[in-house]
Amino acid sequence: MDNSSRSSSWAKTLFKTLPKPSSASEERVYAEMQRLMVRLLVPMAIINLVNGLIYSVAFLQYVEPWRVALWFTPVLLFSSMQWLGARSINKRGGLTRVSVKLLRKAEWSSLFLGVIWGASALAFHSENDLANLFICIVIAGMSAGTMSILGPVARVGSRFLLGSVTMMLACNIALGSPFALEVTLLALSFMAALIIGGLRNYRHIFEMVEQSIESEWARERLADAIESSNDAFAFYDANDVLLIANARHRDWFASEKPEYSKESEDSVPVLLDSGRWLMRSSRKTGKGGAVVVHTDITALKTRERELIEAQREAVEADEAKSRFLSTMSHELRTPMNIILGFSKLMTGESKISLSPDDVREYADNIHASGTHLLKLINDIIDYSKVGLERMPVHSVELDTRALLSEAITLAAGFEGKASTDGFDVSVSAKLASLYADETATKRILINLVTNAIRFNEPGKKIVIRAGVDADGAPFIAVRDFGHGIPEGKLEKVFEAFYQADSQFDRDHGGTGLGLTLCRHLARLMSGDVVLKSRVGVGTTAILSLPPSAIGKNSSRAAPSDDDEWIGPIERDVA
Repeated sequence: MDNSSRSSSWAKTLFKTLPKPSSASEERVYAEMQRLMVRLLVPMAIINLVNGLIYSVAFLQYVEPWRVALWFTPVLLFSSMQWLGARSINKRGGLTRVSVKLLRKAEWSSLFLGVIWGASALAFHSENDLANLFICIVIAGMSAGTMSILGPVARVGSRFLLGSVTMMLACNIALGSPFALEVTLLALSFMAALIIGGLRNYRHIFEMVEQSIESEWARERLADAIESSNDAFAFYDANDVLLIANARHRDWFASEKPEYSKESEDSVPVLLDSGRWLMRSSRKTGKGGAVVVHTDITALKTRERELIEAQREAVEADEAKSRFLSTMSHELRTPMNIILGFSKLMTGESKISLSPDDVREYADNIHASGTHLLKLINDIIDYSKVGLERMPVHSVELDTRALLSEAITLAAGFEGKASTDGFDVSVSAKLASLYADETATKRILINLVTNAIRFNEPGKKIVIRAGVDADGAPFIAVRDFGHGIPEGKLEKVFEAFYQADSQFDRDHGGTGLGLTLCRHLARLMSGDVVLKSRVGVGTTAILSLPPSAIGKNSSRAAPSDDDEWIGPIERDVA
């Protein structure tokens, strides 16, 4: 679009009837015009009143007072209305919305005031040509001043200019003023200059408003993009003052300020107090500030931990498999060789003649080996059940003394002990009965007592104590006086198929699953099995259960020192 068409377009905008705003730009322009117009109401009222008063007094010497009063009265009324209108708007706290009606009213009022000032050429006309010329100068000056003051409100100022200059020219022509032609030409050029200036002001306002709106839209789009980001975004100035932050940053760092390097950095892992893992990246800006971005990598860290855990479990499974094969190759081969060897001697094809005593001895060995094999197989089956969480737990009321007596008898029988005199058993009244799963509890106690028999020094009694500790939790402790377990192996012995001393364990037999099963079964009942040991002194195995496992038949008195059976047992091995 060339300059002439552009000027024509703006001229139409400036002089046509003010339409309702059809765009954000027009609405902002109207709002700016309305704001400036309200601010200029009082100054314009004062200018009109003061200039009109001076103008009227100056022409009292040329025309009759009634003509001066006739012209000055509407000026006075109009100025009063402007002042009252400004006061009313200020009392209401200003205008809260754009009113096209108010803007149109202001334009018509400006046109009316311009006609009043232009009519002074008729009201103050006299026989003095210089005075008449002075009237034209005053009207032109008032028009120029009004256009200058109302420059940002070009539509209102242009109405005053048109009304005053047009009325002045009409009066000069009608009265046959000697300077009518000259004044007309000068007024037309003057009017053109003022209108062009008004057009430029009006266009300049539109351009500034459009730039402002585009800038706001750009900021809103940028803010929306930052706010919608899955990462935490923050911008700090050179003094480490936070200027911009999105919702994700506010959520993650609500109560703490993230640390960051003022130099650019990439891929720095950060762990929040909430357990969330973030990857921090910062960039230094040209003004000394910094842009800091945090990316949530919690899922990646979780996956990494899962992979590490899976790798560890795979290594442990491989080690367990190796221990299983190593243990089973010995534990299964030995009784099978005994069974096959003795059974072959007892068949009819054997050339060795066996006495009845030999047959009885061989049969006993075959039975013992078969029993041992069955125990090994049962351990493996139970371990697989516990590992797959297929072993049900049903708690019932159990008599503690009877439970211990049965466990001791069975364990002694497994280890070939004909008598149970080698046990020192004491049960506190606080644990006269237990509320636990009978099968699981019995299996735990049999394994613990069996280990104690297996590793106890000959001639020393195995100590068994049942009671309630200082925290009100029931326990059963089994103490042997064997060679003990090194501190570094107290937890490893609970691993499947692990043996603290392979050669020693193989001399006594076993799969290495006994303590593993004990701990798993105890934890199924919300308890645990722990070991206290010292090399050369002995080992204490302790089955602990939750306070809810104390049976109804137990004494409810508070635990006393006499009931603290666990103390004397641990004291020797601490």
